[in-house]
Amino acid sequence: MDQEEEERRRLAIVESYKIVCICNKIRRGVVQKAIDGGAESIDDVRRRTRAATGPCGSKRCGPVIKRMLRKP
Repeated sequence: MDQEEEERRRLAIVESYKIVCICNKIRRGVVQKAIDGGAESIDDVRRRTRAATGPCGSKRCGPVIKRMLRKP
């Protein structure tokens, strides 16, 4: 593994620990795992992770989750 690949891997790990849903403290990696497991909509992600179910009504995390769903 070269240095550049190692740095990309490290950054991906750090990114997966970032909080997406502040209300329920759901991390990006958890949401991505739900998407990788077949979640195709924000409702699917809600059911699998509890993200977007907090008091803000998904105003904060909804746009982030929608962007994540659009990525290949």
